[in-house]
Amino acid sequence: MKNVLSGIWRVIEVLIIVYVIVITSFILSRNKYNYTQFGDYTLVNIDLLAEKNIKDVKSGDLLIVKNSNDIEKGDVIYYYAVREDNYIVKSNPVLEVKTDNYNSLYTVNDGDNNTIASTRVLGKYASVHHTWGSVLSILESKFGFLFLVLLPIMVVFIYQIYEFVLILKENPLKEELEKEDKKENKDKEVEIL
Repeated sequence: MKNVLSGIWRVIEVLIIVYVIVITSFILSRNKYNYTQFGDYTLVNIDLLAEKNIKDVKSGDLLIVKNSNDIEKGDVIYYYAVREDNYIVKSNPVLEVKTDNYNSLYTVNDGDNNTIASTRVLGKYASVHHTWGSVLSILESKFGFLFLVLLPIMVVFIYQIYEFVLILKENPLKEELEKEDKKENKDKEVEIL
């Protein structure tokens, strides 16, 4: 029974460690606009503000946008915009594309016909995952990281220290018992002679 519980605990430890590594990589993979980005994919947690600026999403969704360079007139693009000294993500259709050797400028149909540089464009291909945005938002928050990442890894760490102390306590006892057994065996051999 003890071996079964020990095996289950080992599996739980591995799952906690993998979970902590994944969540930490999400937090460390923030781009300069403060959004999680893995290669060509940008993750956007939809909140009430983003819900107003991006079509066909609702609060709590997770929007995954793939970077693309094949943007043409009429495509709906996702891009970074500035609002109150923070970057937000918006989506609008492209009215006009101007391209030179190094950069592209996109005029979007946002009511003001603003021009967006290609460096601020996330892409045009996106997928929406309902409720995952809320989960990721909680995990990436300060309190979420503290209670849902640091606390589980601390439990694993403390348990490992506990096991190490038990091993240290057992080893001197085993050595002492082995010395006594050898001494008894020698005493028996002497008596036999």
